[in-house]
Amino acid sequence: MHIVTTTDKKIYFVPRAFDLSVSVKITDEETNVSATESLTATKEANYLHITPTYTFVEGRYYTIRITGTSEIYRGKVYCTNQADLEKFSINSGEFTYYEDTDNDNQYIYR
Repeated sequence: MHIVTTTDKKIYFVPRAFDLSVSVKITDEETNVSATESLTATKEANYLHITPTYTFVEGRYYTIRITGTSEIYRGKVYCTNQADLEKFSINSGEFTYYEDTDNDNQYIYR
C-alpha cells in the first residue's frame, strides 16, 4: 500500500515491465469514481515513480492501475496528511487492547 498526502502525490512502485509512457487509472473506493490520465514514469534503479495530478481526499482509499503496453502495476493508495509517516497507523485511537488480568484461560474438554 502506498501512502500519499494531499500535497505529495509521488508513488514509487516495482513494475512488471519498464514502460515509461503509462496510463494511470485511480479509483476512489468510497465513491467508486475513476479517473484516468497519461503520464511519463521516471526510472530509479529497479523502481518507477509517477506523480499523478489526481486530487486525493484525506482519509480515503484508492485503487491504482498502471498500464503501458500491458498492465505493469496494480495496488492500493491511502491519503493522509499525518506528518510522521514512520509512526503512521490507520487505526490510531480506534483500537483498545483489553488485558486479561486473571490469566485463568479455562477450556472445557469433552
